[in-house]
Amino acid sequence: APGKPRETRWTVVSDRTIPLGFQKDFLDMAGDVLDRAKLSDHTGLIGRFPAAYIRRKNALYRKYKVPTYPGGVPFELAYLERKVKPFFEAALGLGFAGIEISADTIPPIPRQERTALIKTAKRLGLEVHTEVGEKLSDTAIQVDDAVASIQADLEAGAHKVAIENNDLVRLFKHEPRAIVDIVKRVGLEHVSFEIGPAGWPEMPGWLITEFGPDVNVQNIMPEQIVPFEAIRRGLNRLTGYTYLMNHPNR
Repeated sequence: APGKPRETRWTVVSDRTIPLGFQKDFLDMAGDVLDRAKLSDHTGLIGRFPAAYIRRKNALYRKYKVPTYPGGVPFELAYLERKVKPFFEAALGLGFAGIEISADTIPPIPRQERTALIKTAKRLGLEVHTEVGEKLSDTAIQVDDAVASIQADLEAGAHKVAIENNDLVRLFKHEPRAIVDIVKRVGLEHVSFEIGPAGWPEMPGWLITEFGPDVNVQNIMPEQIVPFEAIRRGLNRLTGYTYLMNHPNR
């Protein structure tokens, strides 16, 4: 595996209020395979902690070269309350390296405005992560719509664009070739797959089999990191133990 920092093969862990002691032990064990940490997108959980505690968590991640960003729900709340720029500034003040711009629980943000938000965050020095899809939709996103949104976000300055777990699971179950089409049109390195909470572990296994070990994944829990790394390396039954099956000494 390439060393950090890297632009492919990302693993983004979901930190849903991991205590500091656990966080340090976890980073000692798996920090080398972690590329980003996304602090819980449940605003009520983040909001109950003092700012100093969030800064300590972010500082500990930085020590292990794991930049952090908050999930999309706090951004969506800030957008509804017309406080996006103060939210960006507060994220920087708390030690976050980036933010996520999404609209999966709010009405779609007009394209021109979404582009302006991405550029504003970039100007402030934030790494921008965006997302396509909706958490609560009954239908999966259409390929052309996903591609257009991903390409526009990237052109505006987004670093990577995630495909929402709800949409990804629906496509995986009913139309997996649509995922392949999206990747072919925008490039594997630009896309991040939300492999949780639904779809574990079959969907990650399929993604690795289909696209190889360099897929970027997020929404993965701490206890899933090591098993997923085995899947990524072809040392798990979900990928047919390909490392062993293709070993030159076989």
